[in-house]
Amino acid sequence: MAEFFDMGGFGNYIWGSYGFAVICLGWLNYASWRKAKTTAEQLAILRADTPAGPKNTE
Repeated sequence: MAEFFDMGGFGNYIWGSYGFAVICLGWLNYASWRKAKTTAEQLAILRADTPAGPKNTE
């Protein structure tokens, strides 16, 4: 099992790269979720402030 994690002496670089990639993907996921949430909130505010258009009574 130790040989697997050592990866021929390059384990620190390999596992460090995997860790960095996981952190980057996690941050990207969080940033996208946060942006979608703020955009939805702004859209709700804009829709609430916009007066309704003329209604067709025909």
